[in-house]
Amino acid sequence: MAAIQGQQYFVSAAIVAAELHKAMLVAREISLTASNARALALRAGHGAAGFRAITEFIEELARKTVTASKDINGEAVKMSRTASEIARTRDALDRFHQAFEKAKDSPNLASLKPALEHTKAQFETLEATFHKQINQLIARLEELGRELRTATVLAAMSRVEASASGREFESSLNVIAENVARAASKIQKHVKNSQQLFSEITLI
Repeated sequence: MAAIQGQQYFVSAAIVAAELHKAMLVAREISLTASNARALALRAGHGAAGFRAITEFIEELARKTVTASKDINGEAVKMSRTASEIARTRDALDRFHQAFEKAKDSPNLASLKPALEHTKAQFETLEATFHKQINQLIARLEELGRELRTATVLAAMSRVEASASGREFESSLNVIAENVARAASKIQKHVKNSQQLFSEITLI
C-alpha cells in the first residue's frame, strides 16, 4: 500500500511538472508577442501610445508566470522527495507492527519500542511537512491564476487601443491582442490542471 501511494505522489508531481513546463513555454511566447507588439506600436506612432503601455504589463505578466512556474516546479520536486520519505517510513512502521505481532510474547520486545516511537514521530513530522507543502503549492497556483486573469483584461484593453492606432496597424495589433488572450487561456488551463492534481493528492 505504501509503495502504491508513494507511486501516486511521484506520478502526480511529474504530471504537475509537465503542466508547469508547458505553462512556461506559453509564457515565453507571450513575452515574444509583447516584444513584437512594442516594435509595431512604435511604428504606429502616437496613435498606439496606449498600446505600448499595455505591452509592458503583458511582458511583466509573462515574467511573473515564468518565475512562478519555475518556483512551483521546484516546490513540487521537494514534495516528491517528502512523499518518498513518507512511503519509506510508512513501510518501516508496517514492518515494526508485524514484528511486534509475531514476537508479542518475546521478553526482548520492549527493546524495539524506542525505535518504533522514533519512527512514528518521524512519520508524523513528514506527513505534516507534506500537507504544508501541498497547501503552499495550492496557494501559489491560486496566486498565479489570479495574475493570469488580468491577461483577459489586458487583451480587451489591447483591442480598444488597437482600434485607436489607425487603420494601417489596427489589424496587426488586434492579432497580437488575440494571441495574448489565447496564450493566457492555455496557461490558465495548465494551472487549473495542476491545482486539480494537488487537490486529488490531499485525498489519497
